[in-house]
Amino acid sequence: MSNYIRRLNDDGIKAFEKYIQERISGNTPSQIDFLLTDERYSEALVDAIEIDPRTFDSRYEMGLYLSELFKTTNIQPYLGDTGFWSWLGLFLIDQLAPSTKKTGKPYNYILSKNYNHRPRHAVLTSWMLVDLLNEKARFLLSKKMHERGDLIEQLAARQHLINCPGVMLTAHRLYADDAKKTFKRGSTSSKRKGNIRRFINYLQQLELTYDLGMITEDTLIDLLPEEYSSFLA
Repeated sequence: MSNYIRRLNDDGIKAFEKYIQERISGNTPSQIDFLLTDERYSEALVDAIEIDPRTFDSRYEMGLYLSELFKTTNIQPYLGDTGFWSWLGLFLIDQLAPSTKKTGKPYNYILSKNYNHRPRHAVLTSWMLVDLLNEKARFLLSKKMHERGDLIEQLAARQHLINCPGVMLTAHRLYADDAKKTFKRGSTSSKRKGNIRRFINYLQQLELTYDLGMITEDTLIDLLPEEYSSFLA
């Protein structure tokens, strides 16, 4: 059975947030699926976007599917639409949070009005990375649907970095293991030089003198200190 994407209204978002809070508290909340179609809690979009209720093995697969799905739609008007992305968060909640112990914060599913939290939205960020990097986003999103991973945590926590193609392509060069379709061993280890946290810290220093939004992959690679050489080998 297929569904058409809708957007949660204010009442729908409040009901969804209450549901998440109940899960966080360890309670077993009542069913919430009705919000997806109930006219009291959600509304139709101007665009008819049909979505299949399929199961994804990773967030990369989810992002890839959504990237293909949105290709025929002008997605720009929906980029900051809390109701749109929160509806998708609800639609996929059983895969993103298969148990109450792994629910996490509401902003993982409900698009926050706090811009610092927006990159934590599981659906929006997965789609955005795949739309920007195509297959090169796989190493960031290779974990299971309910797992985030330290790589994506570090990069998504600095929202502006996701929109810097040169930075993201360099991160791919450094940390992606394309053969294994995941990230290189040691990428998130605090004991290894050139790890992802070190890379983020270096970028914060670099942006004092460079425009990271305009920097190219080749330029950034040339600027990297020696400690990153093992990841480039």
